Amino acid sequence: MGGDKVLMIGLDAADLLLVDRWGEDGALPNLRRLMASGVSGRLRTSARYLVGSPWPTFFTGQPPTRHGIYHDFQWQHEGMRFARPAWEWLPALPFWRRLEPEVQVLSYDVPFLMGVQEAVGTEVVGFASHDRIVEPLSHPPNVMREVEREFGSLRMLQEDYGVSDPEYLLALRDFLLEITRRSTRTATRLMQRPWDLAVVVLGALHRGGHRLWDRSSANRAMNEEEGQAFDRALLDLYAECDRSVGQMVEAAGDATVVVFALHGMMINACRNDFLDAMLARVLGGTDAAPPRQGVVRRLGEALPLGLRRGVTQRIPARLRDRIMTSWATGGTNWPEIEAFSLRADLQGYVRINLCGRETEGIVPASEYDALCEQIAAGLMSFRDADTGDPVVAEVRRPVDVFGSGEREARVPDLVVRWVESPAASHLALVSEEYGRVERETPGRIPNGRSGNHRTEGFFVARGRGIPQGSRLSEIADIVDLAPTILQILDVSCRNELAGTPIPIHG
Repeated sequence: MGGDKVLMIGLDAADLLLVDRWGEDGALPNLRRLMASGVSGRLRTSARYLVGSPWPTFFTGQPPTRHGIYHDFQWQHEGMRFARPAWEWLPALPFWRRLEPEVQVLSYDVPFLMGVQEAVGTEVVGFASHDRIVEPLSHPPNVMREVEREFGSLRMLQEDYGVSDPEYLLALRDFLLEITRRSTRTATRLMQRPWDLAVVVLGALHRGGHRLWDRSSANRAMNEEEGQAFDRALLDLYAECDRSVGQMVEAAGDATVVVFALHGMMINACRNDFLDAMLARVLGGTDAAPPRQGVVRRLGEALPLGLRRGVTQRIPARLRDRIMTSWATGGTNWPEIEAFSLRADLQGYVRINLCGRETEGIVPASEYDALCEQIAAGLMSFRDADTGDPVVAEVRRPVDVFGSGEREARVPDLVVRWVESPAASHLALVSEEYGRVERETPGRIPNGRSGNHRTEGFFVARGRGIPQGSRLSEIADIVDLAPTILQILDVSCRNELAGTPIPIHG
C-alpha cells in the first residue's frame, strides 16, 4: 500500500443543513474545523428513490439494481413473502473485503452489512446501527466479548412505531446519547489495533432524526420543561456526535479523514398510509377498497404496538419473518391481485404480480408496461382534498433510474416519490377520476415519525494534498466514495465499482 491511511466516519442520516447551521452557531466545533481545513460537498444518493438502499450502495459501490437491497424487511418473490435481507439470498460484499491482502481494515457498525467475514483486520456489526439487520457479531470473535466486557452490552433498541409519550422520547434521547458515547469509546479502542482503512458509523442521528425532529412525534402537548428539553434534543445528539468525531480524528493521527452521510433528514413527507387505498382505486375504480385482510393480519394489527413488537423480538428470525409476512399479506387472494404495495419508510413502493417472476403471478409480461403506466398516471392524479396541492412528485421505475442489473427483480417495479412537503396535515386525498380517499389517522402520520429522509448526503475530507476550506460546486454520488478511498490508499479492488473518484485534491 503506497498511499495514506484513511479514517471514514459515517454519521448515519446527518443533515448538511443542520451541520451548517449548528456549525455556524458554534455547537459543532469539530465538524466546523474539519470543513475549514478540508474540502466538502453534497452527494447524490440512491435514497432519492429507494430510501433503504444507500448503505449497501456505498459499501458495494454498485446501484440498487445490482445489489438488490432497498429495505430492512423486503419482498421475496420466490415465496410471496417478506424477509430481512440475508446473505443466502442477497449477498452484498463490501469493497474493503476485496482489497489487496496487505491492507488492514477496521469496520465498525456499518448498517446493512449482513454479518462478518474472516478478513485481514477487524469487523463489528449489529451494535448501534438504526437498522438491526443482524445481531452483534465480530471478527475475530473475541473482539465483541472484549468490547462488551469493558463497555457493556448496550445495543440499539428496535424502533417502536406510533406517536409516543414525551417521557419516552426524552428517554430515547438519553439512550441515543449514551450509545453514541459507548460506540465512540469502542471504536477508538479498536483503532489501537493495526489498520490502514477504518470505517466507523454512528447510528444515533438516524433514529433521533425520525423521532425527535418536531413535537408531532408526541401523543400529547408538552409542558414547558418537557418542551424546552425536547426542542433541543436533536441538537444534543448532533453535539455528541461532533464530540465523537473529534475524539476519533485525534485517535487517527495523521490519517486522511472523511466524514460522510449517505442521506439527510427533514420534515416527514411520507404519505404511504394512503397508498393501498390509492392503488385500489386506480386498479378497481372509484368504489374499490384495498384487498380484504385475512384473519391473521387483522389479529396482528389489533395487537397494541408494544405487544406486537415484544412478540416479534422474542422468537427466532425465520418464524418472525413468517409472522410479519402474515400480518402484511395474510388473506391476500393472489389470483385477483394485479399489483400491491410493499413495506416502505418514505417513498411508496408498488410491485406488479408478474407471471414468471412472482410464484402466483397473474399479469402477463405483454401487459406489464401498460399496467405500470396506468398505475403511475392514476397515482399522480391525487391531490390534497382541502388545498388541491399535488402529493406525488413522480412515479418512476428503478431500472429507468439506476439502469438494468442482475438483481433488478428484487427491487420494486414502481417508486412513488412524494412531494417534499409536510405530510402530517392531510385529512384526505382526492382524484377527479378516482374519488376521495380518507385518512385513517386524520392530521397525523400514523408511524409517529416527525422526521424523515432528505434524499441528499454530504462528505467532508481532510488530509495531505487536500485544499483547505473549499466546497465542491459539482455534486458527487455516493457510489463515488469507494473509488475515492481506493485512490487515497493507492490500492486496487477486485470488485467492479460503478463510481469514479471525487476530485478532492483539486
